[in-house]
Amino acid sequence: MIDQKEYENRLWIDLVTPNADELTRSADEIWLQNHDQEQFWDTGKLDFDFKDLLALEPEMRPFHTPSIKNLTQTMHDGMINNNFMGISEISSEHPVHNALHKKFKIKDTVAYLNVQHPGGVAGMHVDKRRSTFARDQYDLTKLRLKDIYSGIVFLQDWVVGQTFMTGRSCITNWQAGDSYSWPWYMQHGSANAGPKPRYLLQFVGVLV
Repeated sequence: MIDQKEYENRLWIDLVTPNADELTRSADEIWLQNHDQEQFWDTGKLDFDFKDLLALEPEMRPFHTPSIKNLTQTMHDGMINNNFMGISEISSEHPVHNALHKKFKIKDTVAYLNVQHPGGVAGMHVDKRRSTFARDQYDLTKLRLKDIYSGIVFLQDWVVGQTFMTGRSCITNWQAGDSYSWPWYMQHGSANAGPKPRYLLQFVGVLV
């Protein structure tokens, strides 16, 4: 049995280099140890005007990829089929970062606009932060697993057919500005079976 506290004191970079599959296996075991817990946390509303973020036209590309630089992972079929998302990184100078810092008490944030079009699927997965490490914007090599905080903020009101899944639960009926987080070991994914695109802000930062 994995000792969760001991595991969370390990360096994140050691858990995803060179292959992130071991992190997925360990996360699954820890999730099973905590299977009766809440599957996500409602972290309140982010009071921010998302107008300019909604005006972005992000490039459509695969949400899941088998490798980024020297960091690799194995993907299941749910991470391959219809696995496209409009993704746009939000500049570190954008004021939404300050809003995230104040709301969640974090620093060194990286944030993306994710636009999931009707028919799109992001298969269930555990976050590896491979893109964060690969880009070398911040020195994250000394970060312990427990120092990392991540979440999502929905930028528009929910539309029937849109869902965000965490473990055994599904998030629906959200309103613009609603934010959510979940334990690092919780598998999560999303699907859009509705008539309109779904806009959300995905972010990760360092607890202060």
